Formats: sequence, C-alpha cells, structure tokens
Amino acid sequence: MPDQAEIDAALTRLRAEGYTDAANDQQLYGELTRAAACYEAADGPESPMPRHWPFATDAWAPGAPATNAATAAAFRVLDAERLARAS
Repeated sequence: MPDQAEIDAALTRLRAEGYTDAANDQQLYGELTRAAACYEAADGPESPMPRHWPFATDAWAPGAPATNAATAAAFRVLDAERLARAS
C-alpha cells in the first residue's frame, strides 16, 4: 500500500498530465474509477493497456508495482474530490 507521500506525488503527476478539476468534473461515467482499477491490475511497466482503460492510449503508462498502486490511489482521490465538488 502506498504511503501519503507516494500518493501526493502521483496526484501531482496526474494533475500535470491534465487530470485537473475542470477535466475531472467532466468524467461522469466512472472513468476515474476505471482508471484506478486498471492501475491496480497492472503488475509492471510492460502491462498491456486494459480494454476498459477509459482515456487515450498514450495516457496508459504503468510503472513499477508500487508506482501503479500510488497511481491507482491517486485516481481514487481525484474521483472522491470530483464527487465532493458535485454535491
């Protein structure tokens, strides 16, 4: 399980890649949750892109298992933030 520093680093990276509040607020069909699930299932940098990956092909960039776990957690945080803004 990633620690908070690893999740924070993944959040910073994802936001820099375009997963901003405004962009995330447009994700109304579970895209952020599906992205998290994809990274949770990735077992290394050579993991193939899952069929249910919700974003552009070039956005799929798995890494080491620990990095993938942090990225998955960060996608879940982004979705929780989106839900909080929507309520």
